[in-house]
Amino acid sequence: MKRSVSIITIRKPLLAASAAAIAMTTSAAHAQSEPAAEGSGDIIVTAQKRAERLQDTPVPITAINTAELADHGVSRLQDYFSQVPGLSLNAQGNGKTNIIIRGITTAVFGNPTVAVSIDDVPFGATNATADGQLVQPDLDPADLERVEVLRGPQGTLYGASSLGGLIKYVTRDPSTEAVSGRVQGDVNTVRKGEAGYALRGSVNLPLSDTVAVRASGHMRRSPGYVDNVLSGQKDVNTVDVYGGRVAMMLKPNERIKVRLAVQHQDTRGDGTARTTTNFSLEPTFGDLKQRYLPDSGMFHTRSTLATANIDLDFDDVTITSVTGYGRNRNQERSDFSRSVGEPAAELANDMRTRKFTQEIRFAGQSGKPVEWMLGGFYTKEKSSSFQKIERVTPITGAPVAPAQTNIFTADFPTSYEELAAFGFVTVNFTSKFNIQGGMRYSGNRQTIFELDSGEFAGTLPGQPPVITADTAASDESFTFLVVPQYKFSPDLMAYARVASGYRPGGPNGAIFSDPTLPKSFKADTTMNYEAGVKGNLFDRHVTFDVSAYYIDWSKVHLQLIISGLSIFTNGGKASSKGIEGSFQYHNDSGLTIAANGSYGVARLEEDPPAAIPADKGTRLPFSPKFSGSLSIDQDFDIMEDWKASVGGTVAHVGRRFGPFQPVASRLNLPSYTTVDLRIGARNDDWSITAYVRNVADKRGVLSAAAEGSQAVTGVFGVNYVQPRTIGLSVARSF
Repeated sequence: MKRSVSIITIRKPLLAASAAAIAMTTSAAHAQSEPAAEGSGDIIVTAQKRAERLQDTPVPITAINTAELADHGVSRLQDYFSQVPGLSLNAQGNGKTNIIIRGITTAVFGNPTVAVSIDDVPFGATNATADGQLVQPDLDPADLERVEVLRGPQGTLYGASSLGGLIKYVTRDPSTEAVSGRVQGDVNTVRKGEAGYALRGSVNLPLSDTVAVRASGHMRRSPGYVDNVLSGQKDVNTVDVYGGRVAMMLKPNERIKVRLAVQHQDTRGDGTARTTTNFSLEPTFGDLKQRYLPDSGMFHTRSTLATANIDLDFDDVTITSVTGYGRNRNQERSDFSRSVGEPAAELANDMRTRKFTQEIRFAGQSGKPVEWMLGGFYTKEKSSSFQKIERVTPITGAPVAPAQTNIFTADFPTSYEELAAFGFVTVNFTSKFNIQGGMRYSGNRQTIFELDSGEFAGTLPGQPPVITADTAASDESFTFLVVPQYKFSPDLMAYARVASGYRPGGPNGAIFSDPTLPKSFKADTTMNYEAGVKGNLFDRHVTFDVSAYYIDWSKVHLQLIISGLSIFTNGGKASSKGIEGSFQYHNDSGLTIAANGSYGVARLEEDPPAAIPADKGTRLPFSPKFSGSLSIDQDFDIMEDWKASVGGTVAHVGRRFGPFQPVASRLNLPSYTTVDLRIGARNDDWSITAYVRNVADKRGVLSAAAEGSQAVTGVFGVNYVQPRTIGLSVARSF
């Protein structure tokens, strides 16, 4: 059987969607970390793998203090990042989200363009086959100290997949000081949907002066609000999340610090949040209605990560060891009828990844004329993906007769192994002027083995599967950075930054069925040129951060359809340029105003291969030219030891385009604006907050995609911002 263009998604799972609120509290947007010392007001981050003031860090960074997120009903990945300049989300559902920074992306699928780490341990798969770009951690605020978002390439210190930037999760450490804890409950309801809830708790237990343990757990239900007109199911996109973390810190003396942790999260979704529409994104069956096979979009994701962070202080040199081992598994089912031109067909997918990482760093003392760091990194990961498309009955979704059921089955294990070395140095010429420099070498080797069967593979029932790929590929990359920095005062700094990033290439699957296909594709690279200013003015009542950038992207990864097969190849060049900024004002009367915004254009700078329906100058997908938000909060005293607060946030996301298509048929994702309101009261022990997200109940489009061949079906699936949500959160600390 000749395979059609729609088979592009056979090797990349068809993604259903869960809508996400694009609201975040203003405190989460502008509060950036814990104070460095009592009363100092300084924000401490570890963006450069050492503790330093945010004000002194010559990196465009937003640090999100997660302590106050949960109080306002913010608990999901999409909620964290709604007010980060230059960051956009392409929420696909089934527990999957494509994170984009500064417009650096060309497709939904592929190797990641934004690296993710948890306590400096890289998370998830590095290769495209295991959906490395889409599988993201969705950690609960109870487990987190802060989230640092580094914008622009970070290849020197963080290595692979940091083409556009880095998401750095920093978890809470145990403390030996005192027993403490927190419990919290949240209830909410969604317009046209059901009720949701969240329960979370944490406790810190000092076992001695040198040992402490911290444990946390959470469970939450994100309410469903989309109805399936075919099956008659209501609120099909309900999602349940359970998870927890246990950490131990040992500090036998001032020279040794050991942190051990294990965390696990289990996420189950009943169905997809995707609404069925036409090309103009107008609902086909009504507001928040879909027409899919029963239980389409069901998914079950499990993620476990064990980490060991060890610091050894030898006065002049500190040795740091970071070890991690993670396991991720994602199972899902999707209606694939339109993609294969069948009355009723289902795609079942089961993806697994196991990943080990080890990093060793040697660092000299801070504050010296020359500060230095040397490090080595190793990772080995194995992934497997099993996908099956089978005919089912339209009403029940049950498989048909066994002899007629197997349309296509693919089983393709992959491996990825990398070894890297890096160095980083800061030369302090004066107390005000310094230059940073660094370099990294990375080498990797990847393999893929693929077995196919079924009608699309040309095999009959009972026949063994055919080998369509048994390929290896290796690559190496050099990345570097040069950063001059000038401090006008302790509260005003300017910097320039030249930094590069890379994303590994890899082998292509299914190449034996067409010998003309490329067996592999090379790494692509970004070069970032940037200048920025950070400052605290008027006795720190005003804080600002502004940067302008230009990114040159070479050997861009592009997804091609050749002979009905989905592969990756290297295209020409693309670019991204823009300006980003954030601003905060607060006074002694409790008023806080926070604003952030970004304006940028990401586009192709050369004509891509003929199979790509785009030209030089075509904008890259999924990223708006403009996005921004404005938050205003007012605190005031209401009684002894109690404070009240009232506030709101307006967030805007500009127009975006869908995947590459001929101009007349390329999806246009319209701009949207949401408004959130909140009111609360708190003292040292209690926090009570009522909130309304998406007050006007807007249908902001998060993502959209054709189902099957766009020209044939004319059917599209759209994921919207979560409808108006009203909730109440109560927390007790001890």
